[in-house]
Amino acid sequence: MIAAINRPTAVLGVAAVVLSLVTLIGLPTPLQAVAAIAVLILLPGQALARLTPVTDFALTALLVLALGLAALTAVSTAMFYLAVWSWQACVVAMGVITILACVARARQEAVS
Repeated sequence: MIAAINRPTAVLGVAAVVLSLVTLIGLPTPLQAVAAIAVLILLPGQALARLTPVTDFALTALLVLALGLAALTAVSTAMFYLAVWSWQACVVAMGVITILACVARARQEAVS
């Protein structure tokens, strides 16, 4: 029997897909900046922070920013050194990282 996915995990995964597509399609400039920040930093950071057992709100908020920026730095640096960097590829890569972290979280939830 397949266990149901927790609602926050599902929402985070769907948000990553939708905001990645919206960012790639294009929006007016202020909305584009907000969507890009969400896709590039906040969503991956939140998905990765959910994999940790931290329950303190302040520490979780710090982890979201730190993990999001660390993942973005690692992806951007790797793409730069491989000479394949583009902002579109970076958005897609960060969306994929978010989805993979959501899948890992769903597997954690299924086990517990």
